[in-house]
Amino acid sequence: MSGDGRMRRSEESRARILASATKIFAEKGPDGARIDEIAEDSGINKQMIYTYFGSKEDLYIEVLRRNYENIFNSCKKAFHLEDDPKVNIVRAIREYFYFLARNPLFVRLTSWEALNGGRSTGKVLPKFLDLIELEFDAILKDAINQKVIRPDVDIHQLVLSVQALCLTYFNRLEIIQPFWKKDMLSEEMLELRLNHILDLLFHGIFNRQEDEV
Repeated sequence: MSGDGRMRRSEESRARILASATKIFAEKGPDGARIDEIAEDSGINKQMIYTYFGSKEDLYIEVLRRNYENIFNSCKKAFHLEDDPKVNIVRAIREYFYFLARNPLFVRLTSWEALNGGRSTGKVLPKFLDLIELEFDAILKDAINQKVIRPDVDIHQLVLSVQALCLTYFNRLEIIQPFWKKDMLSEEMLELRLNHILDLLFHGIFNRQEDEV
């Protein structure tokens, strides 16, 4: 087999392992999942999993990292310097919201992380928060200059608020669904939730007088 063929096969094996690991970690959590199960589900030899990823913990961290990387790249593609900054921000939030809608396994992983005190997310997420600030600095400065965003807004706090407003809808779905007559994952309900989030972020809930500070 050629070098390119071996590399392609290696990448395919890694992808299968990560797909199986994502499923089993989401179902059983990082402590309950076993490498034997991931090997059986992926069809990849157990020893090869250790060769590729080192340990179960390292595999779990890689699953988280890949998901956050996909979120970051999706949101980054939504930004175009030549566009209106508000349009850019709306597109990025939409990308994140629908990433969560399309990836229920990742949503379950965030619930496991919350139960475990964020012990693994803490090794992954800070890097992406720093990347967001670095990559989107020009967009956000443009938004501030055009008075779309207030100059005193803390970017890390803004990212945290967007994450909470979007993520809670999905990781509390089973609890919230009984309060709604319609399927909360229907296109209608997803758009309703997304539009509410955008309205809340851009306009708040209180009427403001012109002379208020």
